[in-house]
Amino acid sequence: MIMKVNEKGDSIDWNMEKLPEIYASFIIEMSQGSLGTYQLGQQEREISADIGNNFVTSLEIVLVGVIAGVVLSIFFGIFISRFRFTRIINLMINLLAAIPDFILIIVSLIIAVKIFKQTGIRVISLRPDTGALNIWFPMILVSLAPTLYLFKLVGVKYFQTSGEDYIRTAVAKGMGVNYINFHHVFKNVEPFIVAELTKVISLAIGNLFIIEYLLNVSGITKFIFQSNEVQPIAIGLFCMLLISVAVYFSVRALLYLFKRGFVYE
Repeated sequence: MIMKVNEKGDSIDWNMEKLPEIYASFIIEMSQGSLGTYQLGQQEREISADIGNNFVTSLEIVLVGVIAGVVLSIFFGIFISRFRFTRIINLMINLLAAIPDFILIIVSLIIAVKIFKQTGIRVISLRPDTGALNIWFPMILVSLAPTLYLFKLVGVKYFQTSGEDYIRTAVAKGMGVNYINFHHVFKNVEPFIVAELTKVISLAIGNLFIIEYLLNVSGITKFIFQSNEVQPIAIGLFCMLLISVAVYFSVRALLYLFKRGFVYE
């Protein structure tokens, strides 16, 4: 190992001289068509046997979480922002945004446990083999940070855009509210959403580490948390990068299709 706690337990020792050996082992494993192994409980499993399902699970969680944040922020922040109940939701969002993500996740888990105790309805499951029951709640939790961040961003940009001269001109010409929102407001707010998309995805990925660990989700973070070897960690982090890229282009494609279907119709 490159890093380990010394025998006294009061400091960390770095063994940088082992780096060439680690790199050589990594390259040899890859050249032989093997991704290496990782520890799952008392079992040592091949990464190649689990990486496909784990990758898809993590991708689904992050993709749904980020898309939910984008859709909700655009819907509430632009298209129905003029209604009074939306202002109440905005106030609640601003209050929640002041709470750290980790605290929100812990409180959500406590609420889920309370619901099960009071009603017998199982909201979450810590068994990785329960399918949708083990994945839908993580999707909701991952969507919290992107939604809170984008809600504030879209709200501020909507307020700024609404005061522009071209919006006042459109209102003076008698154009409908929906037409103005689609063809003027959204077109000017959307570039800011795209610009902040990388930060939104990074928030979702950061929360994914916490959520998959706490809820025992069989995702990519299994390779990172349940191994003290370099190879599984490197593969896990590389998969996280691939997930980030896939989510980024998926959201960009979704926004493009939305514009082609509703804005430039």
